[in-house]
Amino acid sequence: MGTKKIVTLIYIVMCLVLFVSVINCYGAKGKAEEFFEQGKKHSASENADQAIDSYSKAIKIDPKMAKAYNNRGIAYIWKKQYDLAVADFTQAIKLDPKNGKAYNNRAIVYSYQGDNTKALQDLHKAQSLGIAINPDFLKKIESQSSSPAPIFHKPAPSSPEAPAQKK
Repeated sequence: MGTKKIVTLIYIVMCLVLFVSVINCYGAKGKAEEFFEQGKKHSASENADQAIDSYSKAIKIDPKMAKAYNNRGIAYIWKKQYDLAVADFTQAIKLDPKNGKAYNNRAIVYSYQGDNTKALQDLHKAQSLGIAINPDFLKKIESQSSSPAPIFHKPAPSSPEAPAQKK
């Protein structure tokens, strides 16, 4: 075989590998979407465990599927697994910074956790992204949100007895 034939053969093999990779990629994206849709069905029937399982499968196939993180976060809220919910909403925001729903959902979890300052920040961000915020919820968070007490105005703790100085 001549050098030209070897180069041509290598080129053909590389094209086939690329073609198969593209086909597999689109197939995987389709499968991720199937798992996402299964998760939505389980969510509609409020079956948190199965919803989490389906969304997790979608994420495993397509780790950049922000909507799967957001929806799995909602399922974690149902199970009161708030830290996992916050992690999923944060990942959804990282993947899609204009995902106002994820900001709104994370705000809800922050309010459950008593972190009204973060909740208020996320609610304002969600509003700025066009999400309609429940006005009663916003008022509640605004009324409960307080700035931390200034630490520089507190007196230093006093010790019961200062040690005697040696002369």
